Amino acid sequence: MKCVVCGAAASASVRTAEVPSNVKPFAHERFVVWQCAGCGTIHARDEVDLGHYYAQYPFRGQKLDLPTRVAFANKLKKLEKLGLRKQHAVLDYGCGSGLFVQFLQSKGYTHASGYDAYAGAGPYAKLPDALQDAILAQDVIEHVADPAQFLRELKQLAKPGALVVLGTPNAEVVDLDDAMTYVHLLHQPYHRHIMSADAIGTLATAQGMAVADVDKTFYGNSALPGLNALFLSRVLRASNDVLDDVLAGKVPLKPELFTPAALWDAFTGSRRDPGFDLTIALRL
Repeated sequence: MKCVVCGAAASASVRTAEVPSNVKPFAHERFVVWQCAGCGTIHARDEVDLGHYYAQYPFRGQKLDLPTRVAFANKLKKLEKLGLRKQHAVLDYGCGSGLFVQFLQSKGYTHASGYDAYAGAGPYAKLPDALQDAILAQDVIEHVADPAQFLRELKQLAKPGALVVLGTPNAEVVDLDDAMTYVHLLHQPYHRHIMSADAIGTLATAQGMAVADVDKTFYGNSALPGLNALFLSRVLRASNDVLDDVLAGKVPLKPELFTPAALWDAFTGSRRDPGFDLTIALRL
């Protein structure tokens, strides 16, 4: 095994963990991940038929409901602080069913478009011909086989000076000795390479991109009770650590979600973010 991020070879003492998938149809399957001693990147050990697993991907059933709108509004506010403007040609790369594209268009971003490699024959199956002012890639870079090649592809789609914003899990917080606590960040078999901000910054710099901003908080954190990374982690644990029902809006009404500690997280968790997520803004 060799790290595709820093090139370090895995030694016999490399840290590994075996975890189940957090997607219901595949929850009975287990997958091995390993962590590079050089850069800290966490890799999926084995190659899989990703088309098979994406065919039942629960994120495709997500709806533009109130919590999603609140999270998207927070995300857009951050993007506008980074320089995103309504007149920009903006591409949501890896847009899934296109919910954020639709949200952007509803907010006056008339030049917003989307692309997803697993879109089939839908409206997001083709990359735009024109170069983009901004490219957003939320939860994409960790899914690709070669992160450096992915950044090169984004660069080829962007205008000089363009904004490129990556959202991805933060490898720095994951402890493989307690892997089940981080089963949703590991998100097997979909996440192929989970990196730190420094690792991504090194890859980006090598591609001629400058790191403009690093934010280690969940973009969906909100004053709305329950909409924050800490409480959502509790909800997922109460859902047998699978995503499907939660993404479909089915929150389990279990006693463990109504303890004093859980309610404290529900109401104050947005101010105590655990650092599970990274948002990295790059400039060409």
